Amino acid sequence: MLNDRQTGPLRELLADVHQWNVSSEAVYLGAGNDLQTLHRRIGTVRDSIRQSTEAVASDEGDRVETLLAEAASTATQLETLAGERSRILRVLSEGVVTAAEGASAVALVFRLLDYVVLVARTHVEGMTQARDVLVPFTEHVHELVGSGQTVARALDARVRTVQGHIAESRTIDARVGGRALVGEASLAFQFRSLNRRLSQERDAASTTREAAHRSFSVIRDAVGGLVMGLQFHDIARQRLEHTLTNLERLFVLAETGVLTPDSAPMEGKSRLLAIRRIVELEIAQLTSLTELYETKMGEVHANLDVLAGEIVESDRILSSLFSDESGKGGKSAIAVLEAEAVKVRERFERGEADRRQLDASLHECVEAAGPLIAMTDELASLEHTLRLAGFNAAVRAAHVDSGDETIGYIAREIREQATVAKSQADLVREGIEMAVSATRELEDTILPRIAEAETWIAERFVTATDILSRIEAACMERLRDAATNARGLDERIRTIASLMTPHVEGCALMRRTIGQLQVMLEGLPDEPISPEDALRLHSLLATQYTMAEERAIFEASFRGVGLPPSAMAAPAPASDDLDDFLF
Repeated sequence: MLNDRQTGPLRELLADVHQWNVSSEAVYLGAGNDLQTLHRRIGTVRDSIRQSTEAVASDEGDRVETLLAEAASTATQLETLAGERSRILRVLSEGVVTAAEGASAVALVFRLLDYVVLVARTHVEGMTQARDVLVPFTEHVHELVGSGQTVARALDARVRTVQGHIAESRTIDARVGGRALVGEASLAFQFRSLNRRLSQERDAASTTREAAHRSFSVIRDAVGGLVMGLQFHDIARQRLEHTLTNLERLFVLAETGVLTPDSAPMEGKSRLLAIRRIVELEIAQLTSLTELYETKMGEVHANLDVLAGEIVESDRILSSLFSDESGKGGKSAIAVLEAEAVKVRERFERGEADRRQLDASLHECVEAAGPLIAMTDELASLEHTLRLAGFNAAVRAAHVDSGDETIGYIAREIREQATVAKSQADLVREGIEMAVSATRELEDTILPRIAEAETWIAERFVTATDILSRIEAACMERLRDAATNARGLDERIRTIASLMTPHVEGCALMRRTIGQLQVMLEGLPDEPISPEDALRLHSLLATQYTMAEERAIFEASFRGVGLPPSAMAAPAPASDDLDDFLF
């Protein structure tokens, strides 16, 4: 029989194993809880990234692209209107040039008439006959010419004023058009480019964020796998309790020879063979448990190490969604796009300023050109009066002794130059009417349509950039949440790994127990147990082995001893074995 010298150290060792089994449960439960917390945090990171991706890919983002496409289309129409504006400005300029040429010719006519009148007055003053008749005529003509000169000077000055305003308008128009010649892209092109950039950035951001989302999803699933993987400990803990219970029965059997309080005692070799069977069985169970702990915990630690590295890489992908060169806060790709939008906005605002200047300049053209029509009407009236005066002069000259060739010549010059003045005044009128018509078309049609188009573009552009800002804010908020929850995850995993080391001590204790049991085997007879004793032992121990792994080991140890098939059937698992399956 076994004595206290043989069983004492084993009892002490089993007490240590039991203590370790109880204490390790708290450690692994804590590790499992930590992993579950980690699982939730990683889930939050993943969901935040997904929400930021959804913000970029949302209908609001599609609406921005639609607004920019509409702005680009309207900007193309704006370019057509700007071309029409330039054409009309050329027509306007041509009309004013014609008017200026006519005004200069009118001024020249009245300078010539002034000379003719001077000659006429000198000649009439020296006449002996008809002097009293012709002097009033020359004075009247002199007054008419003076009035014509005044009108001609005012006309010339006014036309030059209009020319100045037209030149200013064309300079503004040329400056706007000249930017394209020096490399500045058209507004429509800039809107289309901005839209392409937006689409590219949305795709790139979506791709990167999807990669980050997938990465953290994989990590989350892996952590979930670790949580489930740790469930092996609960089963292993129960298996170890079963082994400890059976080893306690070994001591009872060694001391009293009974398997149960109500069973007949086993004596002599039968008792020793039964003890040997239990020892061999529990050596197999402890060996299996030791291998299980080493294998499973080795996998857990290896997976934790890989996860720590994966989290570092995933965190790098997450960080790539920020551009933080200033160190004052991150910017996503859409924030970079907003900077491009600012350039387009500046271009648009500059164009709007040019339009206001051009509008003001053309309005001044209209105001300056207004009196010109009245001036040409005044010149027409003067032409009629001058022609009549020239006719009267010719009639009167005919009643002077056999006529006077000088007076006749003067009369013809007055009539002819008056006709020229009328013709040139008509030219001025034609040019001014052309200019005024062109200006009215600009004021009434082209410029309002340009203003309407620019206002339409401005409204959509403001709406688009406001939406972009909202998308950016939503993305950044979600990404900041992700970054906050992702911070320190790798360190947390390493901390969990450092805490999950009790299996080292437990495996050492189980190996020592195996060693003690193997020593015990050396003092026990090595013979097959009888079928009757095997059946008694099997019936007693079978109820303890409800886990599949330990049940397989248990049944293997009794195979070949002649037990009936009914005895080898496994009992149903105890219901409480699953109570703690998920911790």
